[in-house]
Amino acid sequence: MIKIVKYLFILLFLNSCGYSPIYELNQKLDFKLGVINFSGDKKIGREIEKGLEKFKNNETQNIFDLDFVVTKKEVVATKDKKGDPSSFKKTIELDLDLTNKSNGKTFTKNFTKETTFSSMDNKFELDQYKNNIEKNMIFKILQDVNVFFNIIENDL
Repeated sequence: MIKIVKYLFILLFLNSCGYSPIYELNQKLDFKLGVINFSGDKKIGREIEKGLEKFKNNETQNIFDLDFVVTKKEVVATKDKKGDPSSFKKTIELDLDLTNKSNGKTFTKNFTKETTFSSMDNKFELDQYKNNIEKNMIFKILQDVNVFFNIIENDL
């Protein structure tokens, strides 16, 4: 009974204090992305652009142009005795430039995510695993970009 009361109290406290998670991807911000340009890895660039589309529909006077460069690297981290790769290291880097159309103020930020994973005997499963890891890394980068946009909004 006491546990239920404690959880109810915490729930009521969090709801009434205006709590909102910082990693929430569907937040309304007081700026709009105008033109989005990207270069580098096209597949990852399109995924990031698709994740940023929600910022193009805001109705506000703060309009920013976004340019970003995506770099993807995959290297062999370790090899076994035969010389076959036993683990890989994948890195995705996003260099973001945000320019305010009205006053020309520029914000620049670099986002990097990297992970190491083991090789598999089945190459099809390994490719599926690499794609899954890449999607997760893109999602984490989008969360970090969202936090960066929240910080920029506070500076406006």
